[in-house]
Amino acid sequence: TKGAITYHFGNKYRIMDLIIQEYFDQLRAFIDSFDDENCNAYWRICVMYIYFYRVITSSEKNLDLFYRKDAMDVWETSKVGIVSNHYRAIIRDFHKPFDELDLRMSVCMDLGARRRLYHEFLSGNSDLQNIDTFCYYHVYLIGILCRLDLPTIQENLRLAFDFANKYTPEVPFLLQ
Repeated sequence: TKGAITYHFGNKYRIMDLIIQEYFDQLRAFIDSFDDENCNAYWRICVMYIYFYRVITSSEKNLDLFYRKDAMDVWETSKVGIVSNHYRAIIRDFHKPFDELDLRMSVCMDLGARRRLYHEFLSGNSDLQNIDTFCYYHVYLIGILCRLDLPTIQENLRLAFDFANKYTPEVPFLLQ
């Protein structure tokens, strides 16, 4: 019943959150199964977001659940820890000097930029109508916020899109 769902999860966005977290775990396992192609933490995160954005934008149902204003508000605050861990992995791989405040501000800028990118995507901005372009700018921003140099960002993005175009992971039934 609706009451049981609310009691156990709080709301439908928390359920979606669990589904998305499970999907990210599945993507990590899928990507890690290709040891010979796994470059670094930035590349891995780029590939995960490419797959994720392609799936989320593949249906109106997913878009409605994931990008509702109230859902975005919840995820902007609840995902700080997960996104921080992504940044920690990248800066550790590339030996970048970050203190906790630097990290926190980078994560806050990332989470805010995701919302802004999506508004541009919805507004009909012709440059962002292709979901791969949308994704490119998001993971490009992650590289910038992690203080990676431009050639490193561009090479990792090229390799990530090549990988994502070559291999297709299974998509959970609830996200189809």
